Amino acid sequence: MIPAPPPSPELFGAPVATWALVVSLLSFLIALVALGWQVFKHFLDGGRVKVYLNTAILEPEFMLAVNRSGRFALRDDSVARSVKYGKALEVAQLVVENPGRVPVTVYSPGLSISGHGKKDHSLVPRMFATGASFGPDEAIKDTVVRVEPYGRVTFLLDHWSVLPGLLSAAPRRRVVVRGFVGVAGRTNRPQKSSWSRRWRLRKGVYTAIKGSPEFTPLSVIWREMYGRIPEREDETNRHSNAGSRITRGMLRYMLDEAMSRFDERPDRAQLTEALNEIAKREGDGHPALNSAVFQAYEALDRMTGHLTAWSEGLFHFERERKEVNKNGATGVAD
Repeated sequence: MIPAPPPSPELFGAPVATWALVVSLLSFLIALVALGWQVFKHFLDGGRVKVYLNTAILEPEFMLAVNRSGRFALRDDSVARSVKYGKALEVAQLVVENPGRVPVTVYSPGLSISGHGKKDHSLVPRMFATGASFGPDEAIKDTVVRVEPYGRVTFLLDHWSVLPGLLSAAPRRRVVVRGFVGVAGRTNRPQKSSWSRRWRLRKGVYTAIKGSPEFTPLSVIWREMYGRIPEREDETNRHSNAGSRITRGMLRYMLDEAMSRFDERPDRAQLTEALNEIAKREGDGHPALNSAVFQAYEALDRMTGHLTAWSEGLFHFERERKEVNKNGATGVAD
């Protein structure tokens, strides 16, 4: 007869072997959690970015006002008046932040477009830069940028240079717009701004300013021509007799003087001739403004029904000069 085995030791009423199994299972679960956390932390600290798309108003060299909610909306206030009267531009602010602990290289900052009848794609519209005085909102025009850990970079995109054409060709008369940026090392995973903050734009939209405001013709022409004029004088490949090229800083004053010569909207050729005359007087021996004026007049046609009178917002330099001369002559005669 085989004697019965001695009873196994117990702890708190349960066999020690059971407790050993429980401890082993707990250790295994803790190890799995620790491993999962390390993997998760690796992705958190690795190369990733956050993208935000905001509407903004840029008055070159002076001011940048941003709606940081991400909505396609701007208040119709004193800042918006600068847009309606040709002193400031509506732009899209694309912000890219690096929340990780390693540097990230981003490229092709732009807009992701969908709903226009083709395969979803991104594009990089014309960009504007600002000076360092704009602080954290300083914008650059580089298309490949290294973003340091916990750093950010900002771009200002001229979305109105591409949206009218996309909307006119959209089969459903609307498009969806989100911010977009490529991340080096993640060629198949581009980063986009929030889906909940996407811009849903319909054909006929012409501004983010609320209330369907009227724009002066000066503001429409200036907005279209501004990006097509050199930012500053560039002597590269300039003809020896060409003189100083007309730059963006001079454009508004030239437009004001040229447009003030007409009580109503002139033919495109007439305005072009007036601008070329002023440009030559200012030293540009071979002004090339025809194409820019052509694009500006197309924009005027699209804005039909949302424009003020031709003369609103103009100083009428030429008329004022004539009035001063006339009054002066009359005063002498008296």
